[in-house]
Amino acid sequence: MKPVKLYHCTTPKKAKLYSQTGHINKPVRGFDSKEGAMAWCIKTGRTVIFELTGWNQEEIHKLPDHHNSFGTAFWVDKNVTERKCVFSAEVDA
Repeated sequence: MKPVKLYHCTTPKKAKLYSQTGHINKPVRGFDSKEGAMAWCIKTGRTVIFELTGWNQEEIHKLPDHHNSFGTAFWVDKNVTERKCVFSAEVDA
């Protein structure tokens, strides 16, 4: 079964853009666990994690790479509007 929730790593600048536009442009990538996203943030230097929802099973696909020992990476073939910030090292994300 494919996940109904993804954890998306981003930068404060992109997080602000998501708030301004109301969505994240497709393709949207993320991990099936918050721990997987946190490991990716450490690796890439990103400091904001969003919890994403709002797609059907035909719109989500497993990425061939980007996985780590804490989570599996997927991508969604649609703009995502349903998001909630679940971690930010920034004051105003």
